[in-house]
This record gives sequence, structure tokens and C-alpha cells, in this order.
Amino acid sequence: MAKKLDYDTAFSELRDIVSKLQDSDINIESLSQYLNRANELRQYCSNRLREIEDTINQTLQNQNNKEP
Repeated sequence: MAKKLDYDTAFSELRDIVSKLQDSDINIESLSQYLNRANELRQYCSNRLREIEDTINQTLQNQNNKEP
């Protein structure tokens, strides 16, 4: 069973991939796999940040609406 992904885990894996790409001689097959995975992680992190921002904005808006 796959481990549930969260923002911190995804961002950490993305940093690891970037580090490998910068520090290593990588063959073309691995490069393609790393780039595909990095793109998936980047998209996940971006979506998650957007969701969190929307939640915060909604909470602030609700709080402002409750104030007299």
C-alpha cells in the first residue's frame, strides 16, 4: 500500500531529486524518471499550497463577517 503523501514529504522528496540532479552524473533513463517525478511533486505541492491558502482566506473572511 502506498504511503499517503503530505506537503512536507513531497517537498522533501522534491529537494532530494533536485540535489541528485545537481550533484550526479545521471543517465538519460533516470533523468527522465526523476524529471517526471519532480513534476508530479511540484504540481502536488502547488495544489496543496493553493488549498491551504483558500482555507486560510475563507477562515479570515468568516472571522471578519462575525465581527460587529
